[in-house]
Amino acid sequence: NAVLPFVNASADPENEYFSDGITDELIIALGKVEGLHVASRTSVFAFKGLREDVRTLGSRLNVSVVLEGTVRRSGHRLRITVQLTKVTDGRTLWSERYDREVTDVFAIQDEIARTIVATLRSTLLRDLGDAAPVRYTSNIRAYQLYLKGRYWWNGRTQSDIARSIEYFEQAIAEDAGYTLAYTGLADSYALQVDYRGAPVTGGMERAKMMARKALELDETLAEAHTSLAWVTFIYDWEWSAAEREFCRAIDLNPRYSVARQWYAWLLIAMGRTDAALSQGRTALELDPASVSIRRSMGWLHYYARQPEAALEQLRRAVTMNPTAEENHRLLGLAYLQIGMYDEAGAAFRESIANSESTALATAGLGQAAALSGKTAEARGILEELYAVSRERYISPVAFVMLHASLGDGDAAFEWLERAYDDRRGWLAYLRVEPMLDGLRGDPRFSRLLHRMRLA
Repeated sequence: NAVLPFVNASADPENEYFSDGITDELIIALGKVEGLHVASRTSVFAFKGLREDVRTLGSRLNVSVVLEGTVRRSGHRLRITVQLTKVTDGRTLWSERYDREVTDVFAIQDEIARTIVATLRSTLLRDLGDAAPVRYTSNIRAYQLYLKGRYWWNGRTQSDIARSIEYFEQAIAEDAGYTLAYTGLADSYALQVDYRGAPVTGGMERAKMMARKALELDETLAEAHTSLAWVTFIYDWEWSAAEREFCRAIDLNPRYSVARQWYAWLLIAMGRTDAALSQGRTALELDPASVSIRRSMGWLHYYARQPEAALEQLRRAVTMNPTAEENHRLLGLAYLQIGMYDEAGAAFRESIANSESTALATAGLGQAAALSGKTAEARGILEELYAVSRERYISPVAFVMLHASLGDGDAAFEWLERAYDDRRGWLAYLRVEPMLDGLRGDPRFSRLLHRMRLA
């Protein structure tokens, strides 16, 4: 079964968040029905806006039934039309139109989910479980603010994440017991640190606080356990506690791809390569259209010293999203691994062209120069980074990588200490990062591994 992105038929394009949100809610509700496989959000939203026959889209998503719909909102009035179609012959199994108040949106969603399950039971799948609605708020204003937060969070740019934080905070102000808004905030704070290369402590402490608040409200929420697991792994460096949280999340929702994706990062950091790749592949099976998970597979292969496999995944990620700067930066690192320095340089330049925070890609450009023997060029890039760092914060990771590539051991260790003091999440991968191989014979490296409890 696939829920295609509902079309915003309102006069105001600003209502896009609402039609997307209803799509998300139905995917989540139907995904909890035992015996029903539902295509992931990322997979279906990859087809948003395409004017293709439902049978063609259903075939590409590898599903037997497709739900499509429109949402028209005017003031407090709401019109939702839905149609359930069998992919093989294009036959309509069920259709309906709802003309209600906006405040009835919860009841409409529940009714749609129940009717779909009943229809599928009577036509295709007899052994389906029930569509049991789970509501985390009854406050319609808080719900709409939450939908806006998720809408912007899914954009995954720095400015989008900043907007998502504003909306999640407003949702909580409307309903202090809204569990999902707290998990949204936790994920936003953590992503903001990742995407901006910003100072860690403030964002990660807030992320941890929000995840714990969500779990106080509902201990059975897989998303909240996943959020807490990520912060515990990448910021607290409490490996066993993080693994317990990831495993709890997967037990609660085995189909939650993000839990498996992030758990794979923990496993690769611990040197458990086979288990990491297995979790990564499962995440990809659950959400094959996710650029983030495809890129994660590239990272896993990079850390596993499998650069050819990394390149295969990353080229596909670039095809899926040619403007994602992280795709190009990681492609550059994989090229460095196999000595393709010109290609690495081109990838880093592409990353810089698409990035709001260019320090790591600029350091990569310096690495490519250093490793190809262009030492003067590499040192020029290093000086540029130092000049910028006098004006604003730059992650110590950029300096570690470039000094290590230049063979400046003492400077690299000095910046490693700063990364440790700043609690940069990148240090979690200390034992597997290929670009640090030149430092591994130094006793200072062994001591740092012991302090990180990674020895």
